[in-house]
Order: sequence, then structure tokens, then C-alpha cells
Amino acid sequence: MDSRQRLLILIGVIACIGFAFVDIYISAFVAVIIGILYMMIWIMQDSSYLPHVVCSLSEDAKSVLVENIGTAPAVKIHVALVPLDIEYDIKELLPDAKEVFSLEKMVREGKAVVRYTSPGSDHEITHSYPLSGLGGEAFDPLKPVFPLFGYKK
Repeated sequence: MDSRQRLLILIGVIACIGFAFVDIYISAFVAVIIGILYMMIWIMQDSSYLPHVVCSLSEDAKSVLVENIGTAPAVKIHVALVPLDIEYDIKELLPDAKEVFSLEKMVREGKAVVRYTSPGSDHEITHSYPLSGLGGEAFDPLKPVFPLFGYKK
């Protein structure tokens, strides 16, 4: 357990005991708030150092852009461009870094399948991204999962 989590639990227990003498409902409310804060810290630690590699097609459809939008470097990156029968490897991609792979001719449609690992683990992560030179679906990190309130592309 991290020192921040231990400190939060200690302060929470002291606050719950102190508020128990005032009102038991306030003490229960403080216990719920401390539990929520503990879960937030736990989730943040679990996802703090993860790579996330995305692929997209350039505007002129003559190159593939590979970018790491995660918070950790990605290593052993393998990109396969499906129906084009093109595969290539990238040794390492640091956070917020881009790699451009030039193609011989323009791509109308395709799919990029990316496999990579995190430096500290052997767990392989795989993602698939559609590529279209005709304005198809591109990766949008702000696109909602459920399109509400008239979300436009």
C-alpha cells in the first residue's frame, strides 16, 4: 500500500471516530467519502503508467502516423497494414512521440493492427484502427462512447 493511501486511511479513521461522538450519520458520511477517495487513488495508481499507441492516416494518404498517447513508453511495436500486406517494427516510442511510416502509393482504405508491450511487463497489447483516405473514421480521444446531445464528427 502506498504511503498516501495509508495516510488517507489513518486520517479517515481518526475523523470517523471524532465525528462518531458528534453524530453517527456524519461519521458514516465521512467513511463513505474516505472510501471514495481511497478508490480514486487506487484506480489512478493502476492506470498511471500505461502506453497507448494509436495509428492514423496522414491527410495526403501517403503515410501512416503512429503515436503514443499514453503515459509510458511503448516497446516492441509491430504495425501490420491489412490488405496492403505491409508490416514494420518500431523499437520504442516515448510518450507523446510520433513515428511516420511513408507508403509508396496512396491508401484508399485499410486497417492498422498494432501490437506493443510496456517496458516492465511481457503482456502484449493489441489495437486495431481503421484507415481511410476518404475521410473515414479516425481516432478521436474525445468522442463519447454513447453519442448524446447531438455529437457531430
